[in-house]
Amino acid sequence: MAHRLVVRGGRVVDGTGMAGYTADVEVTDGRITAVGRVSTEGAEVIDAAGLVVAPGFIDLHTHFDAQLHFEPTASPASWHGVTTVVLGNCGFSVAPASADDVGWLCKMLSRVEGMSEEALAAGVTFAGGSMGDFLAGFDGKIGVNAAAYVGHAAVRRGVMGEAASERAATLAEVEAMAAVVRQSMHEGAIGFSTSQLDLHRDHLGRPVPPNLAAPEEIEALSGVLSEFPWGAISFFPRTFGHLHGFDEKDKELLRRMAEVSGKPIHGNVLGYFSSSPEGWKNNIAFAEDLNRRGHRFHPMLVVNPKGVFFSFDNTFLFDEYDRWREVLVLPQEERMRQLADPAVRAALGANLADPSAGSLAVRWDEVRVATPRDASNAALADRTIEDIAAERGADPLATMLDLAISEDLETLFTIRRKTGAQEQAVIEELIDHPMIMVGSSDGGAHLLTFCGSDYTTRLLTKFVPGSLTLERAVAKLTSVPATALGLWDRGLIRPGFAGDLVLFDPARLAVSPVQLVRDFPAGTSRLVFPAEGYHATIVNGRVVVEDGKATGERSGQVLRGGQPSS
Repeated sequence: MAHRLVVRGGRVVDGTGMAGYTADVEVTDGRITAVGRVSTEGAEVIDAAGLVVAPGFIDLHTHFDAQLHFEPTASPASWHGVTTVVLGNCGFSVAPASADDVGWLCKMLSRVEGMSEEALAAGVTFAGGSMGDFLAGFDGKIGVNAAAYVGHAAVRRGVMGEAASERAATLAEVEAMAAVVRQSMHEGAIGFSTSQLDLHRDHLGRPVPPNLAAPEEIEALSGVLSEFPWGAISFFPRTFGHLHGFDEKDKELLRRMAEVSGKPIHGNVLGYFSSSPEGWKNNIAFAEDLNRRGHRFHPMLVVNPKGVFFSFDNTFLFDEYDRWREVLVLPQEERMRQLADPAVRAALGANLADPSAGSLAVRWDEVRVATPRDASNAALADRTIEDIAAERGADPLATMLDLAISEDLETLFTIRRKTGAQEQAVIEELIDHPMIMVGSSDGGAHLLTFCGSDYTTRLLTKFVPGSLTLERAVAKLTSVPATALGLWDRGLIRPGFAGDLVLFDPARLAVSPVQLVRDFPAGTSRLVFPAEGYHATIVNGRVVVEDGKATGERSGQVLRGGQPSS
């Protein structure tokens, strides 16, 4: 018997950017079948009076590849109205991979993307195989829709083994990698992803595999996508945040990737950086030049407030600094011994103070003790390291490391930086640019560093109605990313489209204070931002999240490239 859902009497903001209106929305067996006045006889009915009814939000940049194996709603993204997540960004998919390489890739993810190695070992059920095998493992088991890039790191590791982390590829190896990308596309990958950030280091402190790829390798793998009528590329250029923006090498690489693939490129990340206050102008001018040449390059704009968390048991935050990286990749006991050594501390302090070594620019009046995981430091919560060090008559760096060691490196710290006037002005200027995506949440990653899955709610509360109308903001979260990725049956409330909807009260919409929860495998923790004002997140006609609580529905679909969703 057909399942009918009628969302009755809400204000439909349909994703087009046009003015909202009052209507019923009928979803039958996962597809929107009517918008207007609809009979409710025999239907499941949700009274949406006073609520906005919008298409489900689409998050183009996530790392939920691991989390979906053990937490199928991709929380907290689904709490914030997200119904579709795109996996495998930055070149970091876990497929295709041999059984042995799955373990290696998970260890790399634990380092690069700030995930617990213990949680991944306990929770990831994928035991190796092709991209098709990986995607099949989610069929019927997830609460949100998921599409996946094939990641450069997995492809390179599968072809080159350990050498993937040591050297450039030979022509034969590049051809073998292209064959793997091609097979992955045939098996449902939504595209190809890579990145070349020097910050990205594996669990042994080495460059991640894509960082050793020559431009010709990336160009060749991008070119595989020209063989398919679908697909996109996700790319994090090496010089995105440099003083003057992209350098000429990265510009030429991006041009060639666009030319040989004929596909849209989703580039991370565009914005104002104190280390490169004018770089964004160069990068957006380059994006506009590509557009004039007929290419599609979509930089992503981050609208979340600045601020990160870290603990020395698992952080990538200091990986730009050679001396810090050498210490923080050591086994736990040796790491603690080194961090307690005065000579090592002196070297770490000098490394951190060297502006040519990295861009973190730590100020001790901005570093605070966050929610402690142990009662021993509970009284220090929310106090700055500068204040605590002054009270103790000690050096701030030594104070921070002493606190960390006292809790086996699990003490949680935060760096809080307010969005300055210049940065806010840049965001305001860029936020409705026709080529720019809003997002880069990194959902599912950096679990104790930051939580970016709240960006949807931040956009709707901070920039509406000042910078954007509600209708335009919803379009930026729905039809715009759907079109950019080629999800042709999502992102709009229209008969025939998938029944992905989000219902919210704009007057109550808010991001709740960050919480530290211990709800992942092996008893591990993560930071989450709960949401307020969302009534329901509906995926393919079924309510997956209601008033912030998961319902247990598993109506999400794997969105395979080149194949219509069911």
